[in-house]
Amino acid sequence: MDADYPKLRPVEAIAVQDNQICLRDPLGFSDKIVFLTPDIFFIVSLFDGKHSILDIQAAYTRQFGDLLFSDRVKAIIEQLDGCLLLESARFHEVQERAIAQFKSAPVRPASHAGISYERDADALRTQLEELFNNVKELGEPYGISAATGVSSISGADASSAGAAEASSLWLKGLIAPHIDIHRGGLCFAESYAELLRSSKAKTFIILGIAHMQTKRRFVLTDKGFDTPLGVMPSDRELIGRIVRNCSTDFFADEFSHRNEHSVEFQAVFLRYIYRGRDDVRIVPVLCSSYEQIYGSGLPDDDPEFNEFTAALVDACRERGDDICFIAGVDLSHLGRRFGQDMAMSTSVLRQAEEEDMRMIEKILAFDAEGFFRLIQDEKDRRNVCGVPAVYTMLSLMNALSARLERSSRLLKYDQSVDTATQSVVTFMGAAFYG
Repeated sequence: MDADYPKLRPVEAIAVQDNQICLRDPLGFSDKIVFLTPDIFFIVSLFDGKHSILDIQAAYTRQFGDLLFSDRVKAIIEQLDGCLLLESARFHEVQERAIAQFKSAPVRPASHAGISYERDADALRTQLEELFNNVKELGEPYGISAATGVSSISGADASSAGAAEASSLWLKGLIAPHIDIHRGGLCFAESYAELLRSSKAKTFIILGIAHMQTKRRFVLTDKGFDTPLGVMPSDRELIGRIVRNCSTDFFADEFSHRNEHSVEFQAVFLRYIYRGRDDVRIVPVLCSSYEQIYGSGLPDDDPEFNEFTAALVDACRERGDDICFIAGVDLSHLGRRFGQDMAMSTSVLRQAEEEDMRMIEKILAFDAEGFFRLIQDEKDRRNVCGVPAVYTMLSLMNALSARLERSSRLLKYDQSVDTATQSVVTFMGAAFYG
């Protein structure tokens, strides 16, 4: 970093109370959280490596009509660099050390233990047991099912129809949330209770979301995932088959797995429901954003998408029937935390559910293109972060299963409202049988 041309690293900027913006590092090189007032945020927004300190001073004066002294800009630069949020020699030294440590580690550490779920094994068992007990008490699933297409049904009839339809089929795909387990725990439990009932798989291909920029469309790791309940081992043999059929290095962004929660949470639930079994494996995959093609085209137009999914389909066909896909995703992200000036009224939440249900109908119908076209038509105004993983899973299942021999159903739909930031995240559990 040129000291006169500061450059902010790719970080998350989250709107919080009192018009402040919170900056944090999604890759976890820094554990610092920095809160910026609107005037400081304006200054930091110009830390792009193209604006000099003098440029920033001039822009600030034009914006606010006040003088901005260079010493103040330099103090902000020093503070952010101390928090490892700038592209600098200090940051790159820490980055190289962390990447080397991750590569040499035999397993991927449980980065969210003690944050999003209990760190102590006994406490975690109790936490998860309570969730699954609640599922038993609540009884039947949510109530939308589909077979070779989609048919909207309501109430108990839908649950019975979905269960009857799926009874002769095995679970081939699952959608579960990746929201914090404290908020989405019951939906996780609904999803994994159905997986335990209806799956005969021993290898679970987990399609998570890369919440940061990556070089490649997909990100592989062959590390097992550590959890407080023990390691969830990876299926290195299947991963090896995928890699042998690819010319692209899908391990290029492997470090992205270190702090990414979307696969980690699925590994925790798999380890819990398959406790005592050592024959269950995972294939951890992160899917990157498709934002650049939301205007036109489909993911299938991308050579990397085709290369990876073709290799994965071939590997699954060689392996046989002991494979199940899991998409760890959330749905809409609405409100001030996500840059939208709105209050979470009853009507807003109801509209969010109605729009989600239109999207879910496409998903339950195995309609990958219809799902993606809906997101395009909306210009992704609902910030649906699960798009790449859902589209990939639907495409893979379509390639592997006959259309007349499958069904699906919605297990649960829920919304997590944060009144402090007037925001909501919606999520679902859904099962796909074949």
